[in-house]
Amino acid sequence: MLVATPIISTVLLLLLLTVIVSNNQEANAQQVQQQSKLQQPSSLADTITIQNTSMSIPAPNAPVNNQSVPHQIVVALPIRADGKIWIGTATFTASKPIEVEVEHKYHPQILPDARHGLPLNAKWIDNTTHIALSPMTMFSNTPVTITNNPISTGSFVFAGSALVFHKTDGRPFTVTYTLDAVAKPLSTQK
Repeated sequence: MLVATPIISTVLLLLLLTVIVSNNQEANAQQVQQQSKLQQPSSLADTITIQNTSMSIPAPNAPVNNQSVPHQIVVALPIRADGKIWIGTATFTASKPIEVEVEHKYHPQILPDARHGLPLNAKWIDNTTHIALSPMTMFSNTPVTITNNPISTGSFVFAGSALVFHKTDGRPFTVTYTLDAVAKPLSTQK
């Protein structure tokens, strides 16, 4: 009986940790949904002009995208359900070096063969598949003379299905950004 007590304690501890991790993943997914709702009016406005400061959260889709360390993210513009894309400009400053990532819905007419290769792609927060990624790394390490600390800051023009501020090493960050974007329908190609 003396040996069974440590084993039972270990099993109970593992069960408790599993529940905590599961609850954290659910809380992270809820935070991402709340971020998306805050930045996208429920009416799905076609024009958005916002200024916001957000703290990052762990990406809730880390397990499905095989991330050993959950990436930290701030969703500035979520993927629209109406098939339109965002076109706009953004200016930002972050507390640490980060990436800006523009997401694109990825539906090739013909799947690329091995010789041509696939573009960088992953699943979106809600596990939507076929999302091609455009990480903008030119802002990743911008030393600022005032503080002499590496941060990320910049201004850029973008077009895509979603806009995310992103850090791959799991370290949390804060980002302040101003965003002016319009949702436009895609033109049909012939």
